[in-house]
Amino acid sequence: MPNTIKDILLDLLKTVGPSGSEERVISLFGRSIAPYVTEVKTDVTGNCIAHKNGSGSKVMLAAHADEVGLMIHYIDERGFLYFKEIGGVDTSLLPGQRISIEGINGPVIGVIGKKPIHIQDKTDSPRTINPEDLWIDIGAKDKKDAEQKVHIGQVATIISEPVLLSDQIVASKSLDDRIGLAILISVAEKLGQTNADVYFVASAQEELGSVGAQTVTERILPDVGIAIDVTHATDYPTMSVVKEGDIKLGTGVVIAVGPNIHKSVSDKLLNVAVESNIPYQME
Repeated sequence: MPNTIKDILLDLLKTVGPSGSEERVISLFGRSIAPYVTEVKTDVTGNCIAHKNGSGSKVMLAAHADEVGLMIHYIDERGFLYFKEIGGVDTSLLPGQRISIEGINGPVIGVIGKKPIHIQDKTDSPRTINPEDLWIDIGAKDKKDAEQKVHIGQVATIISEPVLLSDQIVASKSLDDRIGLAILISVAEKLGQTNADVYFVASAQEELGSVGAQTVTERILPDVGIAIDVTHATDYPTMSVVKEGDIKLGTGVVIAVGPNIHKSVSDKLLNVAVESNIPYQME
């Protein structure tokens, strides 16, 4: 089993789990956190609930297991596949990407294509790319050949290995929110004895509207719930700190404040950070 948060994170990043198909991520999370909790369960929505028994207030710490992806929704007569987006996909980044489809008999590799720039309509904006302008080439001879490998409704993700840009910076797909899952496992390992009744939750289908988080909250009914997720840094070109806030990579955890955040929770987090000399930023 991985013994550092970096090892855990890299394993999670390599595991495929678009919204609605998070099973492998959920399974890995459950196995990784099991030594540090009382019990691990998976509910009907697909959430993984790791419970550390206690006699005090119920505290739920949650991070989502799913990532954005694609779903096959049409196969044409030439064997090209068309797709719908799962979650907030930046379509402009898709052309030329290699993808892996969860095919009928295992993974099917494909490449996302679009009309070459040399023969595009020059009146079209290069920024305007819709999913229907793109297709997936799996090397099929025709529709019949493609349908022996893939059927409608199967999901796909971009093929991407995590890259360490430095000892402290990793570039990868699905850091949103595999980093949150890695933090939950690390917290569970370090927590030790506590009077609180603590639930570590890997939630499903966040990219589709926090579906899993809603159902698991109704099930646990925690006294306090804290979501651990990513946010946008603003210390790179084209970003406006006036518009988006001043958030720098590597200068501390970001604590959210605002009308949809309970003041006593955000105040407590801020106080703990100050008292423990933990670097933090506010959003």
